[in-house]
Amino acid sequence: MKVLLFLLVLIPAGVVAQGLSLDDALENARNNYPSLRGKLSAIRAAESDAQALRMSFLPQAGVQAQALNATSNQVRGAYVSNGGLALPIAGVRTDGFNSQAAWTSFGSVVIDWEAVTFGRRQARKNQARLAIEQSQVDYDVELFTHQVRVCDAFLLALNARKSVELQQANLQRAEALQTIIRAGTAGGLRPGIDSSVSNAEVARARLLLLESQKNAQQLTLRLTELIGKPDPSARIDSMHFYDRLPEAAPAPNQALTIHPLLRSYHKQLELAEASRATLKASALPSVSLIGSLEGRGSGISEQAGTDGKFDINPSLGSGLPFRAYNYIVGVTALWRPTELFRTRYALSSQKERANVSRQAYNQQVLTLEANGQNAALQLELAQATVRQSPLQLDAARQAYNQSRARYESGLDNILTLTQTATLLNRAEVDQALAVNNLWRAFLLKAAAAGDLQEFLKQVR
Repeated sequence: MKVLLFLLVLIPAGVVAQGLSLDDALENARNNYPSLRGKLSAIRAAESDAQALRMSFLPQAGVQAQALNATSNQVRGAYVSNGGLALPIAGVRTDGFNSQAAWTSFGSVVIDWEAVTFGRRQARKNQARLAIEQSQVDYDVELFTHQVRVCDAFLLALNARKSVELQQANLQRAEALQTIIRAGTAGGLRPGIDSSVSNAEVARARLLLLESQKNAQQLTLRLTELIGKPDPSARIDSMHFYDRLPEAAPAPNQALTIHPLLRSYHKQLELAEASRATLKASALPSVSLIGSLEGRGSGISEQAGTDGKFDINPSLGSGLPFRAYNYIVGVTALWRPTELFRTRYALSSQKERANVSRQAYNQQVLTLEANGQNAALQLELAQATVRQSPLQLDAARQAYNQSRARYESGLDNILTLTQTATLLNRAEVDQALAVNNLWRAFLLKAAAAGDLQEFLKQVR
């Protein structure tokens, strides 16, 4: 049973050596995380909207064909207009009403092109272009933010795995001391209480190890969730995080406008201004070129016979062939002056919305400046902590070695030895945490600067 428990506590430590690297985690997150895939779909949707808008600027053509069987109490046959069935009866037959039916046909080709829009077309194109750019920037923001989350989750999971290693070493240290004390108490060289205390320390070391294992699994699950593949047993590659420190902090971002968040807010402002320009252009007139070619056929004769009646041929072959043609070519101009009164208030409203976007941009500038200063302070504090933690670890290791030597020589008691062992274990954890916190502070500085390249370059 003891051997099985020992094998179980060794498992988490073994998974640290090889496995998921930070580059792998970032690549998997880019390809698999739902929110990022959704942002890519939003880009494609905006591109399709822009393409549909460009197609709407081309000449529009419509083709219509009809074949109807209707009574002849109308002017030379029936036709269906764009609005629905129309049976004009304003022109009354000269030979009186007749309910006899005949076939009629109608066909038309209409071309309409809005040739001159006085800037409305260009305003809508600019708005569509900015909508695509906004979608792209939104993706960049989501990708950058998620990369920061993945990097931080990776560091936390890595620190938890390191804690498992340290607690495993602490357990081995406690078990080695337990073996020595048991031999001493069995030979009558040590009091029995020493054996009880050592047993309690071994049990405490095992509890700390189990707690660290649980924490490592939770943080690993959080990391793998962020990359789209939840797995609490995933192995993490250390990439020598604890063998070296960051060489230099990312340089301060002198041009905050390159920060993905600021670019997103700035693009929102541009889009608001473009919407205002489009709204302003909507009140201007438009000039369109139109052309139409129509053909009509009917089973009713064009002229009355000698008896004053129109000849009606009810056959399909008589009514379908076209017998009369018309064409239309011209220019139409449309302007609704009343739109000026409506757009005046709409423009005022859109102006205030643009101001909202402008103030949101200014607020984000302040936030990023504050974040940059806070990141610099955190990095400075983390560097100071890293400089002190080795001193604490060396002192704790010396205290433990001296206390153990004194205890084995009979010059000290078991309580002093357990205290120094606890102090050593805490110093080892603090040392690992200090190194990890320095990397996290380095990441925070890079995130505030809006560029992860220096961080990723150093951790590879």
